[in-house]
Amino acid sequence: MSGKYITDYREDLRLIKTTPQRIVLVVGVLATIAIPFILQIDWDPPFDYPWRAWGTALNLALAWAIGAAAFNLLLGYTGQISIAHAAFLIVGSMTGAILGQGAFGLGWSLWVILPIAAVVGAVIGVLVGLPALRVRGLYLFMATLAVHFGAILLFRKYQLATTKFNAITYPAPSIPSWLHWLPFINPDEAGEFLIKGDFRWFWVIMPITSLCIIYMVNVLRTREGRAFVAVRDNDVAAALLGINVARTKLRAFAASSAMVTVSGVLLAYFITARSDESWSIEIILDVAIMTVVGGFSTIRGGVLGAFFFFMAPLWLEWIRGWGFIDSVDWIKKNGANIDVMIFGLAIIVVLVFKPEGLAGLWADIKRYFKQWPFKY
Repeated sequence: MSGKYITDYREDLRLIKTTPQRIVLVVGVLATIAIPFILQIDWDPPFDYPWRAWGTALNLALAWAIGAAAFNLLLGYTGQISIAHAAFLIVGSMTGAILGQGAFGLGWSLWVILPIAAVVGAVIGVLVGLPALRVRGLYLFMATLAVHFGAILLFRKYQLATTKFNAITYPAPSIPSWLHWLPFINPDEAGEFLIKGDFRWFWVIMPITSLCIIYMVNVLRTREGRAFVAVRDNDVAAALLGINVARTKLRAFAASSAMVTVSGVLLAYFITARSDESWSIEIILDVAIMTVVGGFSTIRGGVLGAFFFFMAPLWLEWIRGWGFIDSVDWIKKNGANIDVMIFGLAIIVVLVFKPEGLAGLWADIKRYFKQWPFKY
């Protein structure tokens, strides 16, 4: 590199290209390491701030960030209108239950289940993507809607066959004994180190989420990733350019479905229980909120949208507890509905004033500081 001009293809392919980016990365890594320790501090913040709730919200946001980014990979980058997202969360939950160490599982470790779940999700994703080769738009929407309800039916039958009307439970996984030498790993009396609590789960979910996000980012930087965008913009023109449209669509379904299935496994084990009531159609709406508010057609948007979705309710609930607001009976009775209204308002504001979402806002902030002090 010479100054800020790139003169080497290898430099152009790097994810981290400049010194300021490296500094931001180092600071971000240090902050990420510090966050779980800070949340472990036993103190009562002023104004009854919900300090202890942030650990759970953080882990949920990280696990959902995989699914939201994968949804953007399929819909935002490839233009395939699929709502089979919840179906692959179900696939992940069932894979974890069938292969896991529960009462009716095969007793396999979570660390073995995760890569198997990705493969299972990719294979089923290819099958689900077959209608995309013949239909598009609303027709594809309806076809994948049928997949959603079909997955719920399979889960319900599995639940009835194993636990009757009780939820399927997922026992806490453990760290393999050959990793007990790592810092902060202190086995219990039985010689196991079970992953329980927000602090321990953070160190499991964060690395897995980081690897999945890096994988999706790098997929988009390859020839196939550029083919995704070409198919989204105009599949006829993409075919004329020599792109195998059918193969590209199926690969997009496979990559997205594999990531969502991994997210489903993590969520099942973190929440510890799943039932047929866990898979309402509202899950699709939740993912849509994450995608729109976070930023359409960006992996970063899926991640930011997931954090917004799980962090914003904590702030809203905290604000509703303020003295002059808490005294209003209508607000006290309709707190959950008010949250939904605010989420809907946020979507409208984003669509009207900032269609790029939080990812676009973050890009504007970086652009401002990059041009400062010449930015007016």
